[in-house]
Amino acid sequence: SGEYKAPTTDMEELLAGIWQDVLGIPEIGVSDNFFSLGGDSIKGIQMASRLNQHGWKLEMKDLFQHPTIEEL
Repeated sequence: SGEYKAPTTDMEELLAGIWQDVLGIPEIGVSDNFFSLGGDSIKGIQMASRLNQHGWKLEMKDLFQHPTIEEL
């Protein structure tokens, strides 16, 4: 999604790492769109499950409304 913007906070780093694992992409920026990178609702659920293991909750509607790390 245009120019790469690196994660700068711990939360952005956590999300980027989870997205990298779930989507199989080595480098994800905070402005990259989850769905444009090949994400779908199944991968979204996997990502939410991993976030949950770190003590964070993500609703699928939030991912659909805010599909970038920056927006989340």
